[in-house]
Amino acid sequence: MESFYLPVLLFATFFFLILSLQKWQSRPQSPRPPSPPGLPIIGHLHLLTDMPHHSLAQLANKLGPIVHLRLGQVPTVVVSSAHLAKLVLKTHDHIFASRPQLLSAQYLSFGCSDVTFSPYGPYWRQARKICVTELLSSKRVSSFQLIRDEEVNRLLGSVSAQSGSEIDLGKLFFTLANDILCRVAFGKRFKEESGEGQKRRLVEVLTETQALFAGFCLGDFFPDWEWVNSLSGYKRRLTSNLDDLRAVCDEIIREHVEEQSSRAGVREKEDFVDVLLRVQQRADLEVPITDDNLKALVLDMFVAGTDTSSATLEWTMTELARNPMVMKKAQEEVRNIASSTGKVEESHLQHLHYLKAVIKETMRLHPPVPLLVPRESMEKCNLDGYEIPAKSRILINAYAIGRDPQSWENPLEYNPERFMGNDIDIKDQDFRFLPFGGGRRGCPGYSFGLATVEIALARLLYHFDWALPKGVGAEEMDLSEIFGLATRKRTPIVLVPTAIEFYEFKG
Repeated sequence: MESFYLPVLLFATFFFLILSLQKWQSRPQSPRPPSPPGLPIIGHLHLLTDMPHHSLAQLANKLGPIVHLRLGQVPTVVVSSAHLAKLVLKTHDHIFASRPQLLSAQYLSFGCSDVTFSPYGPYWRQARKICVTELLSSKRVSSFQLIRDEEVNRLLGSVSAQSGSEIDLGKLFFTLANDILCRVAFGKRFKEESGEGQKRRLVEVLTETQALFAGFCLGDFFPDWEWVNSLSGYKRRLTSNLDDLRAVCDEIIREHVEEQSSRAGVREKEDFVDVLLRVQQRADLEVPITDDNLKALVLDMFVAGTDTSSATLEWTMTELARNPMVMKKAQEEVRNIASSTGKVEESHLQHLHYLKAVIKETMRLHPPVPLLVPRESMEKCNLDGYEIPAKSRILINAYAIGRDPQSWENPLEYNPERFMGNDIDIKDQDFRFLPFGGGRRGCPGYSFGLATVEIALARLLYHFDWALPKGVGAEEMDLSEIFGLATRKRTPIVLVPTAIEFYEFKG
C-alpha cells in the first residue's frame, strides 16, 4: 500500500511545484536597479570618495542613470538623469517627499523640526507654508533690500581698499552671506571687529553648527549601531553644540520679546525671529509652534543660505576669471544698464539677462548642493521599470545631470549663451537643471539667495576690473572642490581688482 501512495504523493508534489513556478513566472517582475559588487557589513561605502558626487557620477557612467547601493545598513538609490529626476520630483513626488532622519538634523534642527529635514506630514506642510508666505515671500525678500545694500557696500569697500592687490574673495563672500543672513534672521550682524560677549558667542556657536551640518557622520549609514556615534565623539559635539545653540537662541528670543513688549504694534522691519514670534501666537495653526520649532526654522534659513550663496559667488568669479570674454560681455551689460545712475540698483537686475545666464551656467557646472538633500521613499514604488522598496534613501546627482551629454551640448564647456533665449528656469521646470532641487521639497528660499548673488555680482563687475595674479594663467586655476553643506573651491579664489568707478561704499 505504501508503494502505491509514494508515487502519487511525489507526482502531486511535482505537479504543485510546476503550477507554482508557472504562476510565479507569469507574474510581472520588477527588478532592482543595477548594483555594483558590495562588501560585507559596509556594502558599497568603500566606493564613495570625499567627492561622492564624482564617484557616483562615475558609477552612473558604468551602470546607467539609476543605481542601487547599500551604504552600510541603508538601501540607497542614486538617479543621474533628467528623465529619472522628473519621475522622482514630479511623477512620484508624493512617494519621495519625506526625508531620512540624519543624526545632525535630529540634534541641530531640534528633532528635525525645520523645513529641510522634517518628515513629510502636517507639521512640515505648515512649516513650509509659513516659510513661503511669511519668511520668504517676494514682499519679504524685497523688504530686506536695505540690508543687502548695506552689506554689499561693505564688501565693495573691502575690495576697494585693496584695489591693485591680490585679494581672497572666498573669505569676503562667506562674510557677506553670513552677515546678511544673520541680520535677516536674528537682527544682528554675524561678525564685527569689536565683537565681544554675546556677539562673539553667536559667531562661535553658528560656526560650529555649520561645520557639524557639513561633516560626514558614519552613524547615518548604521542607524542600528548607536555606539558608532558615541565612539567617534560626533554625538558629544552635537550635544554640546545643541546646548550652546539653545542658550544663544533663548537669549535672542528673550531680547525680541522684551523689545516687542516695549513698543506698540508690529515693527516695520521685522527679522525672522520677529515674524515667527508673531506667527506663533496665531489661533489658526494646525500644529502649535514651540520655541524649539521656532529656533529650528530660523536656523534652517541661516544654515541653508550662507554656504550656498557664498559658494555660488565664488564659483561664478572663478569661471569669469577663466573666461575673460564672458567677463567682458557681462561687464558691458551691467555698465550699460546702470550707467545713468552710477550704481547698480536692484531694479536693474530684471534687465541683466546675460548676468543671469552667467549665474545659471555656473550653477549647472558647479551646483551648490550637488547631491541635493536626500529623500526617503514612503512606500514601495516602480521607478522606470525598477522596484524601489519603502524606506529607501534617494540621492539625485544634480552634478551628473548638469554635465550629462544626453541633455547638454558640449557639457563641460562654460557657455552662458546656452541659457539665452530659452525658458530654462532657475526652478524645477526643466529637470536638466536643478540647482535648488524640485517638487514639494524644493528649496523655498531660492529667490532670497539669488537676490544676494545677483546684486553682489553685478556691483563687483560694475565697479571693478578683475585680473588673475601675475604669472597665473586661466588654465592653471585650481577647480578642485571641498564637499560640505555646499561644494566650495578647495583653494581660495584670489584675484586682483582695479577700481574704475569712484563711489563711496557706505555699509
